[in-house]
Amino acid sequence: MWAWLQHGDWHVTLQLLLDALLLILVLVLLWDRRRPASSGSSRQVLESFERILAETQALSEAFERNLKERGRLIEKLLESLDARLEEARTVLKRLEQHHPLAPDSLSPPPRDPSPKSPAERIVQLADAGHSPQDIATRIRRPVGEVELILNLHKLQQKKSE
Repeated sequence: MWAWLQHGDWHVTLQLLLDALLLILVLVLLWDRRRPASSGSSRQVLESFERILAETQALSEAFERNLKERGRLIEKLLESLDARLEEARTVLKRLEQHHPLAPDSLSPPPRDPSPKSPAERIVQLADAGHSPQDIATRIRRPVGEVELILNLHKLQQKKSE
């Protein structure tokens, strides 16, 4: 056999060696596949998922406890507010019994009877020396609206000068 190797083509020898090496690699791979899968890495992944699941469950339980506690607090606040509201109603009834209010005292302040637009009435009342709060009460408009109209009127006067 050594004679054949000595006289044979070296390419054939190299090919035989490579085939043998390839056959050995295939056998090693098949033997490795027959063994249980590398349980170390899959076990680590499984343990990681289990830890994440446990943490998520703990967070969920804590969140649920917090929600229940807040619900109890809200119920207590509502009970307290209901009690105070009932107390206020009782006090109001007693006040009405001791000091009956005249029907006129409950009505809002009289409106300005002038037929002008609200902006003109606001400017007229401001020129008469009334405060924005007083004007808002008289014409039943928000104070912010009255102040805005007065500021716009002042800007318009400055531009026309």
